[in-house]
Amino acid sequence: MMNMLFQDYYFANYGMNVIQSLACLFFVYFFVRLVSKPLLDRADEIKKKKIMVSLVISILIAFGIGLGAMFTIAFIGWYVVFFQWINNIYFNFALISTLVLPFYKIILNRTDKSLRGSSELKRIFQKRYLVFIVVSWMVVGIFLSFDILGIPIGNLIPDDSILPTYDIFLLGIQWAFFGVIFLSILTIIFIRVIPLDRRPPKVVVNNSILFGAFIAFGVWSIQLIVVELYLSRFFGITLYQQDIRVLAVVVAITFIVALIVSMKYKYLPQAIEADKKLIQEDIRSMEGEGLKAVDDKVILNVENLETNFFTEEGVVHAVDGVSFKIYEGEVLGLVGETGCGKSVTALSILQLLQSSGKILNGIVEFEGEDLLKKSTSEILSYRGDKITMIFQDPLNSLNPVYTVGKQISEVYILHKKKELLIEASSHDGGSIYSVAREWSIQLLKDLNIPSPENIIDRYPHELSGGMRQRIQIAMGIAGSPRLLIADEPTTALDVTVQNQILKLMKDLKKKYNTSILFITHDLGIISKMCDRVAVMYSGSIAEYGETKALFTEPYHPYTKGLLSAIPIEGEERDLTIIPGMVPNLIYPPSGCRFHPRCVNRFHPCDSLRPKSIEVAPNYFVACHLYDPQFNVVKEVVK
Repeated sequence: MMNMLFQDYYFANYGMNVIQSLACLFFVYFFVRLVSKPLLDRADEIKKKKIMVSLVISILIAFGIGLGAMFTIAFIGWYVVFFQWINNIYFNFALISTLVLPFYKIILNRTDKSLRGSSELKRIFQKRYLVFIVVSWMVVGIFLSFDILGIPIGNLIPDDSILPTYDIFLLGIQWAFFGVIFLSILTIIFIRVIPLDRRPPKVVVNNSILFGAFIAFGVWSIQLIVVELYLSRFFGITLYQQDIRVLAVVVAITFIVALIVSMKYKYLPQAIEADKKLIQEDIRSMEGEGLKAVDDKVILNVENLETNFFTEEGVVHAVDGVSFKIYEGEVLGLVGETGCGKSVTALSILQLLQSSGKILNGIVEFEGEDLLKKSTSEILSYRGDKITMIFQDPLNSLNPVYTVGKQISEVYILHKKKELLIEASSHDGGSIYSVAREWSIQLLKDLNIPSPENIIDRYPHELSGGMRQRIQIAMGIAGSPRLLIADEPTTALDVTVQNQILKLMKDLKKKYNTSILFITHDLGIISKMCDRVAVMYSGSIAEYGETKALFTEPYHPYTKGLLSAIPIEGEERDLTIIPGMVPNLIYPPSGCRFHPRCVNRFHPCDSLRPKSIEVAPNYFVACHLYDPQFNVVKEVVK
């Protein structure tokens, strides 16, 4: 009989320990993430992954050791009463929390040596985490005292009435907990109603809410423990009755006072001081850097890029072996007929393809880094900051539920925060949001948008197609990118506005030394804007070189056909057309893709794919007519 009682006790505690340890696992993970947030916020994507891996491993190790310790405590508790007292979720939580700290530091330091011994680690783990552990063990000590002193607490105390009577202590703890949660949510809603230019920083709000919730919950919990448990139940002294209405008032007042005081005297001054240090560092770095003009520096190098779309009808060979370079401060035009692969090339550079699209081969080097080897999270740091794209369709590119001003300001806030801080520091009472709004209005003025103060507060559906296109262009150039990909940016704009946009992009190039990949089918714009041009046909580059040379003496038959179809002012001539149709990219022609329409085709064109031949310095043509292998034929044709 005694053996059966022992087994029942042991296995009951065994199951409870597993459940408690799993609950503690999730709670510890949440709190460790909370105290590690400053480190995560300042780390790049690679270091964030290392920190998170170290966190998970250390918690799992602590969970295993803590679970084994609780099993041992449950076993010894059969013989020693003290171990029965400490066999609870509070002790389990404090134990696992304490074990996490040394393992976390050891694993993190081994994972990334650059974090070893840093002041950031010392500040986070030795201050915030140690406070967290001390509070955990204080809670253990308080609940342990209840068992030692024999103070009764419980979820439910039945009496002779029809309805049960809940324990006032646990009920007060629960109401206080849900009360601070409710107040925190109300505070977040209230803060979001405040205009952005008057809203305190997000980190200040979050820290103040956490501080207010901790103080409010702690004050009510401490008075419950002292008055209800120690004085009333242990000593029999009743000072006052616990009342839910008093609870609501005390918790609300304490929360609001702690929130305001901590925000005004602690977290807001800290944020201002941190911003001042950041501004000083940025100013020093800007003074030392300057804008360095490097001759013939390649900013984007695309080699043998291949992109296919896998559809129900078949595989679309949209981009097939495209190669080109964009030098710093130059404008490269990408011209060709509709459906030749210009936009897909641009989308492949930023990995913005649809789910059916896949990049099969190639190299896309931006400032020496291959973007195709970057992860999804890493490529996000390039989009909108270093590389910006202006899309063809403004209606589908703008968010319909946000005003255009908020969408432009978001670009500044995400990618120009340092400059915003510097500008805001020179304005009394200014914030980065008010400065971002001012910059957005000025940008709209530069684009010659009428009444920018009114337009900035409108939604995309309230604007015309041409106006939406200019808003999208404003978003593209707001971040002063190193490379701007403009996919037919002057579509749906009249000639006057078109010239304004082209002038603005030229000014951007001069002011920030921005390189531009200009995609269009308008050769007239190419002649105005571009330093070099790449003529694209059926997914590949047909001719690629300096703009002036291409317009004065084109080589490829396709380029000649395009130029001969352009009317010239003051010159009477018959406009020619290129015979045939653009090929189906699901079943592209063999050999040279232009050969079914080429008037100069000869025997290798339908079977051999042409190589890119350098016919002049930095001027390339993909045509068998200029291949030294067929030199005799070339002379005859010429």
